[in-house]
Order: sequence, then structure tokens, then C-alpha cells
Amino acid sequence: MRVNTLPLLFLAAALFIAGCTTTKTVTIKTVPEGAPVSIGGAAAIPSPVTQKLEFNTKSSKIEAKAHLDGYQDGSVQIESAQKEYTITLNRIQKTVHVQSDPAGATVFLNGQTAGITPLTTNLTFDNANQSIAVTLRKDGYKDGTNTITYAPTDQTDYSVTLEKIEAIPIVLVSIEPQHTDNGLKLGLTHKPTLAYLEIIERSPNVAAVTRVTDNQDKGINIGPPFLSPTDDVLLFTEIVEETNGVYYSNIEKQRVGSFGKTRLTYGKWHDAFPVFTPDGTNVVFSSNRTSSNPTLWQVKADGPGGLTKLTYTQAEDFSPCVAPDNRTIVFASIPPGAEEPQIWMLSRDNNLQTQLREGETPRVSPDGKRILFVRQDKLSKRHQLWVMSIDGASETQLTQNTDFDIVDARWSPDGKWIVYASDEGFDSHNNRNDDVWLMTANGSQRTQLTTNGSLDDSPCWDHEGKTVYFRSNRGGAWNIWRFRPILPTE
Repeated sequence: MRVNTLPLLFLAAALFIAGCTTTKTVTIKTVPEGAPVSIGGAAAIPSPVTQKLEFNTKSSKIEAKAHLDGYQDGSVQIESAQKEYTITLNRIQKTVHVQSDPAGATVFLNGQTAGITPLTTNLTFDNANQSIAVTLRKDGYKDGTNTITYAPTDQTDYSVTLEKIEAIPIVLVSIEPQHTDNGLKLGLTHKPTLAYLEIIERSPNVAAVTRVTDNQDKGINIGPPFLSPTDDVLLFTEIVEETNGVYYSNIEKQRVGSFGKTRLTYGKWHDAFPVFTPDGTNVVFSSNRTSSNPTLWQVKADGPGGLTKLTYTQAEDFSPCVAPDNRTIVFASIPPGAEEPQIWMLSRDNNLQTQLREGETPRVSPDGKRILFVRQDKLSKRHQLWVMSIDGASETQLTQNTDFDIVDARWSPDGKWIVYASDEGFDSHNNRNDDVWLMTANGSQRTQLTTNGSLDDSPCWDHEGKTVYFRSNRGGAWNIWRFRPILPTE
């Protein structure tokens, strides 16, 4: 009789399979500790993970994976013969090279200082999608930026070309006539200007351009210069902001060739428009130190001596000039109710004041016979240059410009030339720009002397008539400069 063996075969196979299944408890750790671990595709659990696993002949290995932000994923194959496993996760990092043109820029990574270019550094990322902001900073250049990402991992070189800063904004604070609700008044004006950082002067009409004062603070405003008629000594004002927009100015004296200064006036007033007397022993200036309206004063240029008040009216007196006779002072004044500045004369023999014409910044000629002054045209609103006799007669207009201004005119010591400031020229961006100009005493042969894109104004001659001094913001701060003019051939 035949026996059916098929059920026995199934039983043997089941017993064989059951005999090859292994159950084992394994422990999985990670470095760093706490990384979530997924075993065989199950939900992730923070490490360390201890779990009972079953193994058989068909599946002798089980994969465990670990993932943690800021690290590369890690994995391990779990086998039936081993009970403990460690998955070491590597940080997401790459080494990068940061360069700039020009070199020597400070590198900021996400706002933190990292070094100076060229810079090689190893960067760590919080995740594979994170980006790191790069800022490069170098004096005289605009900030440059770039972005570093982890991917692609083979991109390691990052370069930035820095753009050179040509000019910076700087405010000119000065004391000038201005129209207010209470009429024409002398007060502080704030004029935005551009200061080109390049100090080079490329004009063919000047030589030996040199900075005379040593102001490095762009918040200090230097007033117009005035040279002694007998010595290489310079006068100017410094307008300083005290607090909350409150300004005061004092008069400084400086010997040419030295950066040392001597203060002539003290106090938190508006002392301004200083000029020497013809003998160089005294300084006449405008000040509001005893009244709300500025009046004319005098102080000794050297040694001890008090202040002497020269004018006493309710008018606002400014911009004085002492005639060669040392007895006559011409000055600009704004009487109560005046619509425009006026030119007045003060005789020191009898303290008699006489009105001459409308105008401002009067300058008496070296021979004492004429007065050079500026007046704003009522139609064009442009400032024109005029000359008249010392008594206000024979008024003659020297310029007739309609689209630019002429200001700050001064005689040469021999009376043959006039230097002045004008915005007739243009800077490198085709914007009108104040420069120093020259003309003959009759208004001919107008010649541009300075061409730097910065603001150059308030020119004046030294006592020998060989050098012109002027105010400029070139280099990024207000200072007094000088040059030797190359005069046109007649």
C-alpha cells in the first residue's frame, strides 16, 4: 500500500522555515546622540534605539537610517550576528575660497567677521538648503555681496569685484541770507553736496595743489578763508554742531605750513566772516554775541585785547571788508524790512554809516577806489558780478550769465585779476559743480582754474598775489586748500 508523503513534505518545509527565523534585540546609537533613526522603513525614533528584530535566510540584513539637520544622512546594515551599532553623522561642510578685487577686503559671513581676502575657510551648514550671505567691505569702495550655498558641493571659489566710491554726500552748513516768514534774515543754511574722494586736480591752469588745514571730521564745517595782507597767516571759521541741531562758530587763525590752530573767539555764538585789517593787526568779523541780530566786531589778531563792537543798529551786518586806508569798512547788511542784502559803508572817523547799493560780499580794490560785489538778478535769480566806485557811483555789471552763478569774488593784490567761484562747469556725471574761476578786472578772459568734481569755492589771494586759497570738500571733509594759478597771457 502506497503512503501519501505530500503532507509530510509541507510539514518538513514549515519546520525548516521555522527553524531559520531568528529574533534578536539590537541597539543603535548615533553620533551625535539624539538623531532620529528609522529601521526597516519604520517611523523614526530619536537615538539611542533598542528594538527586537526578526531575521531569516531570505532577509539576513535590515537597513537603519539616521537623519539630523546640519548633518549628512547616515545608515548601517543590521545583521543577525551583531547586537550594537553606531551611525556617525558628518556635518554638512565644505571648504571655500573667497576673493575680492582689489584684495584686502574684510569678509563678513552672515554678519560676522570671518577674515580678510583672499580667505580660505571651512563652512558648516545647518542643512543642505541653507545659504550663507557674504559681504565684503573695504575703505573707499562700495560693499560687495555674494551668496555661498552647500550645493553644488564642487563650487568652492567665490569672487567679488568691488566698485570704487567716487564721491560721498556731505552737507555744507553756512551762514547766509535767506527768506523767512519774518522777511530776509541771516541764518544757517544746509546745502547737500558731493565730495569726491579723489583729491587730484587735473586742471592745466593750476599747479602745486596742497591741503592747508587738517580737518578729518566731515561733521565740522570750515568757513571761507581770508589771508593776512602782510603775512602767511590764515583766518577761517569752524561751524560745529553742539546738540540737537544747535550750531555755533568760532574764528580760528593758522600759520600756513603748520596744522596748529589758534582760536581768536570763544563762546557759543555765530562768529563768522572774519577779515584782517590792512596792517594785519586786527580782525573784523560778524557776531550775534550780544543781540539776536549780528553786528560787526573787532578783535586783535595777536596778543591780549578785548572785543570792540563796531555797529549798533537793528540791521543784520555781515561780510565786512576793511579798505586800504584802514578807516573805512564796507559790509553787507539786512536792515529790518529789507527784501535784498544791501552794501553799506562805515567811516571809523565819525561812525557814520552810508548805504551804497543792493548787493553782498563787497570787496574793496587794492587802490581803494572800487568795490567788487555780487547781486542776485531779480529775473534769472542768478548771481552776477558787479563793480562800483568807492562812493557807490559808476555801477558796472561784469557778468551777464543766465544759467549759472558767480559768487565769492576777490581782487588780486595788484588789482589786475579777480578770482571767484562759479557752477558754470560740470562734474564727471554732467552735474553743475562749483569750481574756482579767474577773470581780468574788466571781466574778460574768464578761465576755469579747478576741475575736481568736489565743491570748490570762496577763493582768495595771498599777500604776494602768487597763491590762491579756497575751501573744498575734496577727500571727504571740509578743508582749506591752495594752488598756484597759471595766469592767462594777455
